[in-house]
Amino acid sequence: MSLRCLFVVQGEGRGHLTQAMALRRLLRDAGHQVEAVVVGKSDGQAVPAFFRAAFEAPVTDVASPGFVSDDADRSVRPWVTLRRALGRTPTFWRSLDALDAAVERHDPDVVVNFFEPLMGLYAVTHSPSVPVVAVAHQYMFLHPDYRFPAGRWGRRWAARAFARLTAWGASRRLALSLYPAADRPQDNLTVLPPLLRTGVFRQPRDQSEPFFLVYILNSGYAKEVIRWHEQHPDVPLHCFWDRPDAAPVDAYDDTLTFHQLDDEKFLRLMARCRGFVSTAGFESVAEAMYLGTPVQVVPVAGHYEQRCNAIDAVRAGAGVRSPRFDIGRLRAALDRGGDSGERFRRWVRQGRRRFVRELEAAARPPVAASMPGPPAEERILEAA
Repeated sequence: MSLRCLFVVQGEGRGHLTQAMALRRLLRDAGHQVEAVVVGKSDGQAVPAFFRAAFEAPVTDVASPGFVSDDADRSVRPWVTLRRALGRTPTFWRSLDALDAAVERHDPDVVVNFFEPLMGLYAVTHSPSVPVVAVAHQYMFLHPDYRFPAGRWGRRWAARAFARLTAWGASRRLALSLYPAADRPQDNLTVLPPLLRTGVFRQPRDQSEPFFLVYILNSGYAKEVIRWHEQHPDVPLHCFWDRPDAAPVDAYDDTLTFHQLDDEKFLRLMARCRGFVSTAGFESVAEAMYLGTPVQVVPVAGHYEQRCNAIDAVRAGAGVRSPRFDIGRLRAALDRGGDSGERFRRWVRQGRRRFVRELEAAARPPVAASMPGPPAEERILEAA
């Protein structure tokens, strides 16, 4: 029996989007299909063209709560974020109606929620009969072995509460992790490796060029990158950002180039770069670890989840963390050497088939395992 799936995806950043793309590929190889995708996005945010192109199914965007940055687009303002979300309650009710219409129209066997808070609110307000599987690295916040930053108990409580809200009513919570950890069946919590796109497995790992790759979640950090660059103009930098009014490629000078988000170009450069400097997003760090690319993570100011991600990345052996885009710290770490990333690659290989099995078991009614042999993507992965 072929599963009919509905994806609901948080659109902030690129991590949840690329996770959805990767799972869609695994499901297709298993004979299942994604009927439709609903993406929650905040004001001024666009669903990237590469994401829409990855699905044969219709992709619909709806208004969803999102973080509010300061005027310089550098740090997150938590209380302003909360006040704005409360002020937009009527808009979010309309989004819930659109989500309900999608569930009714497509009648899926299972809904897969990639950390979109609207899906948790939908479960509270509509009590859907369709089973829901929640997928995100943030569900590791609910694992007793997860190490939070010291102090800030209120932020820790809020992060865990928000994670629970997004997975409200879910029959399974799949926690994506940079390292193995025990499952928690008593909490409906299964620990799985990151969901990486096929493009990651196809990248060569024997090429290295002298440039550094930079990814900034908030465009305000561009000034910090430029400041460092002007002090070190001999170091080539390629920087990706999500700035709607920017050109696809904007050459600041001969050794600093800004790029709009382009998933294939981003992966090609990541595979060839000497090191990767990024705000502390989970997915980009996982891709770099698989490719064996050393990482420097710079958590967005005021963004507690990014602070958690930065500490977790260092714990997993990805590289170093820093409060600012001082690429000199990564250059110093490169001189000390590091792990090749083989342990991480084994962790990724071991867990991928479990994703489809989890969805098949959660579906209504449950579906027997439908992967008799490794699909083409698995052969690429196993040969890597």
